[in-house]
Amino acid sequence: MTKIRSNDDSMIDDRRGQSGGGGGGGGGGGLSGLPMGMKAGGGVVGIIIAILIAVMVGSDGGGGTPTNLSGGTVAGGGSGNSSGNGATCGTDLEKTLCGATLDVQTYWKTALPKFFSTNYPTTKTVFFSGRTNTGCGAASSQTGPFYCPLDKLVYFDLDFLLDLQKRFVGKSSDLAEQYIVAHEFGHHIQNVLGTNAKVNKLQQSKPSLANQYSVKLELQADCYAGVWVGDADQRGQLDSPDEIKEALDAAAGVGDDRIQQATQGRVNPESFTHGSAQQRQDWFMKGYNTMDPRQCDTFNGTL
Repeated sequence: MTKIRSNDDSMIDDRRGQSGGGGGGGGGGGLSGLPMGMKAGGGVVGIIIAILIAVMVGSDGGGGTPTNLSGGTVAGGGSGNSSGNGATCGTDLEKTLCGATLDVQTYWKTALPKFFSTNYPTTKTVFFSGRTNTGCGAASSQTGPFYCPLDKLVYFDLDFLLDLQKRFVGKSSDLAEQYIVAHEFGHHIQNVLGTNAKVNKLQQSKPSLANQYSVKLELQADCYAGVWVGDADQRGQLDSPDEIKEALDAAAGVGDDRIQQATQGRVNPESFTHGSAQQRQDWFMKGYNTMDPRQCDTFNGTL
């Protein structure tokens, strides 16, 4: 169990209970109207039906509320509710995700200027149920956790996560949940630094290499997540060394090879979009061990 918990919902846009949907951006293969190339990393889990493999449920906890994010400009819009009084972050899972949303962004508010000489634009995590409208089009639960670079928001359907962990994971781990949050905010960092835009341009100019570029983008987000976990560990926010194994298990569990084997009964490396289980673990650990996001250059200086 991590100590990172919060009932502060000021960085949460809660759209649960609202009717969502509507027209999306059309073709390209994205689910539920989300066009391919607009959604940065279909979360830790991907952009095809196989992304439904996902995550661990946070357990109970308390304490570990991260530093307040006051003073930053919040990116994106919000059509839901976030009262700031804890109404949205009341359950164990909500506290786990709310805590990670605050703590990850608190880290990047310091790290982005330090390592990249760039200010960090604070954004929000959206909780939705069933369907919701995004800057990248209409999204449904089947889209999985994801980041939309156009509205700069991170999206989670919590009920969907609970269902999927029972189906594919079978155990709970709060750090695994928080690793997913950190991965999605890693895509926000890529958006701020211009990495997403460069990758999208390369994918359009070299479509035969589109999947390879997607893998590099996802592995970099895994590495950024590892950097944050390393920092959290150094701050004493992890209760035991076993926490790291849980995060590694989560990274491996959403490797393309594991997903394809579980859903198709075979593995096709050429169709990978997120990387193999081993690649995801390796890049997570590189971030964790170095705690330096500059070491997360999965593109080997080619961008």
